[in-house]
Parts: sequence; C-alpha cells; structure tokens
Amino acid sequence: MQRKLSLDEVKSILREDLLKCDPQQLAVYRQYSVGPYFAPLMRYGNWEEVAVVARKGNEVIYWEEVEEGFNVSPLGPDGSIVEHWCNQDELRWALNHWIPGRAVPYKFKRHD
Repeated sequence: MQRKLSLDEVKSILREDLLKCDPQQLAVYRQYSVGPYFAPLMRYGNWEEVAVVARKGNEVIYWEEVEEGFNVSPLGPDGSIVEHWCNQDELRWALNHWIPGRAVPYKFKRHD
C-alpha cells in the first residue's frame, strides 16, 4: 500500500479547511469527526491508503491525496473504502452531503 502524507499533515489540511466552514458544517464535523486514521482503498487494481476524518454510520469522509480533496464513500465491513471517487472537494463541500437540503444529488468521476 502506498501512503505519502502523514496523519499530522492531514490534520493540518483539516485545520485549514475547517476555517472555511459555516456554523452548520462545523456542527456536522464535530458530530461525526474521528481521529484521522488510514483506511485501504482499491485504485485501478492497487491497494492504497486514504485518511478517514469523519464517519456517519457506514459512510465516511476521507482525504484523497491523489486528487487532493475530500470525498464521501461507503465503508465496507472490512474497513476499506468501497467507492473510489475522484472529487477534489474542500471539506465543507464533503460535509454538505450530511446536511439535509445541501446534499448534491450525484457525484463526479467515479472510478472503480
């Protein structure tokens, strides 16, 4: 598995992105945030790791280093990221998926 950024670097990205969040986004982040941890993700036939930063049920928000953005995906029973998305969202846009009335009805550039 490949991993380039450290969890401290991901936490730094989180701190910067949280400054751009509105009060509702901050409340959602506080409710569902987890201590960042690495989870496996299959990308084009290779296992890599991404940093999970929030979890709501079986869905997570994770930092996608290759795309340099946050994504939302289901979490598999084995703890792996189920869907590989190539969005380059700021944290606030990813958090909108968990705010009623703000969720985007579709995602862009899904890759398996």
